[in-house]
Amino acid sequence: MSILSYEILLTLIVFALYYLYYRKFKFFTIVEKLEQHNIRNKLPRGKCPPSYPNGWYRLCRSGELKSGEVKEIKLCGRHIAYYRGTDKNVYAVAAYCPHMGANLGIGGQVKFRSCIECPFHGWAFDGKSGLCVNSDKLDPKIVSTYCYPDIERVTKNQKGEYLQKISDGEVKIKTYLVKELKGIVYIWLHSKESKPWYDLVSEQSEHLTLRAESVNYVNCHIQEIPENGADMKHFDYIHYSAMDIIPSWLVQLRWEMRTKNAKDPDFLEKMTHPVEKCRTYQKTLFDQYLVNKELIPYLNVLLLDGYVILFNKYKFHAVWATGFQMGPATVALYVKSAIFEVLFKQAIQPVEKFTQKVYHTVFTNGYLPYWLSAYLLHAELRQVIFDVKLWNAKIFSETLRYNMKTYADQALLNWRQWYSQFYEGSAEFEKSLDQLEW
Repeated sequence: MSILSYEILLTLIVFALYYLYYRKFKFFTIVEKLEQHNIRNKLPRGKCPPSYPNGWYRLCRSGELKSGEVKEIKLCGRHIAYYRGTDKNVYAVAAYCPHMGANLGIGGQVKFRSCIECPFHGWAFDGKSGLCVNSDKLDPKIVSTYCYPDIERVTKNQKGEYLQKISDGEVKIKTYLVKELKGIVYIWLHSKESKPWYDLVSEQSEHLTLRAESVNYVNCHIQEIPENGADMKHFDYIHYSAMDIIPSWLVQLRWEMRTKNAKDPDFLEKMTHPVEKCRTYQKTLFDQYLVNKELIPYLNVLLLDGYVILFNKYKFHAVWATGFQMGPATVALYVKSAIFEVLFKQAIQPVEKFTQKVYHTVFTNGYLPYWLSAYLLHAELRQVIFDVKLWNAKIFSETLRYNMKTYADQALLNWRQWYSQFYEGSAEFEKSLDQLEW
């Protein structure tokens, strides 16, 4: 072979290797499979608050739902069908058709731009109004409603009928409010069907690129996971190790943390960073989140400084982070260093009472190599797994003992007081979950 042929072959090999590298790391994912016979969610947990607090929840990533695509999900005790209409909007409705009970999310199809068609008999429901409609003009279908007088014993009514007529008229299914922000679709779920108390922040992150995502299943009460963001002392015992292969006498991680509810009168005084470069970056974030006055009562903020300690002697300020916990199940954590910026978005989806699906989505500077953003996900996930081992095996404490002489325990108590506001009406909702209401 000539030298030119070798050059062509080498070029093709390089392009092929880069293509494989690009396919692997451009959007890097780590997805844990749900164990079908998992018994950890059956472990005794103690007396717990309700399992499904009220708030905004992640439904999916925008890229996971193409135009005309239909999916279904079990979320916070609800069965939901969701889809992207041919009008490009995302809709979410109660999954079961009021005609014969088919699941609209399994085999259903998009119809009339904003409607979902039942796979069983073709009834179509508008994603905006919930109305059953006849055509693309969204004219309502008129139907007759019947019910069993006593379905459990299947008895006749006074007319000798097993099914009795209730009414004639329009029929509709429940619709859910959804919002699509920065590549993620969110859904508002409230046990009393109240309108949203707050809006999520559409952060200024155009300079960051979606790079990676992890999915993990955790067996615990939902509150255990976000409470980590207020637990300062656990960093000293759980998150001190940099890597398993590096001995702690050589390299350790040390974290300094503060946390506070955004509505506290002394919030800015206590939470403003003392270092100028950190304070400047922090202000750009506060200017985005604290202007949302409706959000402030439902916003908890944490500041985190990460230090690398060499030989148990030399201490270097490596990263500083600011986290915004919006409601019961969404967190935006901004991590800044001298060479990069990362946004970690954490979202919790309650699958069952003690089974949580946890997402960590990573946005980084576009100039970072793909392998580095994948490594950052690995590094963050490694710290999460330390927590998961504890969450999977712990109980929820109904009676709590705090050392109120320490700021760390004061913060934990204040956080639980803050988080409890999301349970309004949730206990009554959970008692009704065995009933299907159209």
